[in-house]
Amino acid sequence: MITPRLETERLILRPLKITDAQVAYDNWTSDPDVSKYMRWNTNKSVEETKTWLTGASASIHSDKAYDWGIELKEIDELIGSSAMYVRNDEGVFELGYCIMKKYWGMGLATEVAQAMVNFAINELGQKKLFAVHEKKNPASGKVLEKVGFIYQSDGTDKSFDGTRTLINREYILTVE
Repeated sequence: MITPRLETERLILRPLKITDAQVAYDNWTSDPDVSKYMRWNTNKSVEETKTWLTGASASIHSDKAYDWGIELKEIDELIGSSAMYVRNDEGVFELGYCIMKKYWGMGLATEVAQAMVNFAINELGQKKLFAVHEKKNPASGKVLEKVGFIYQSDGTDKSFDGTRTLINREYILTVE
């Protein structure tokens, strides 16, 4: 399935493009406050962001990976990104999201997470979803709980480059 466009009251989630690199870099990928709880490291150049977007764009036709840019309708600009990937160890989709710091605390992450959950359940027929948040980021746990996830256990993940260990809280959402 081609990564679809999803819409909420205030947001549009749309497939990412390589041409989004400068805006993504300016708005969140270069911000250490945004990246400190993520598996990816702060981007040091727009070229690093382009490299990430090249991979995200290449997966637009995948049934195992969905990457979206998050546009705030009122300003018509990207303010973050979200994704769902099949976890090889769990066999279920894991979802994640990040939003530029200026828009934290406004309920936007909850809208994003709910849109992804609805897509996974209603369009992909998923009965179980997985998500994690870094223990030092409890606000993300509140987002997950608001959309139906239940805390299961603590765990660890390595950053994508292997240089950092993240101590996580792991959540499951099960559809009956």
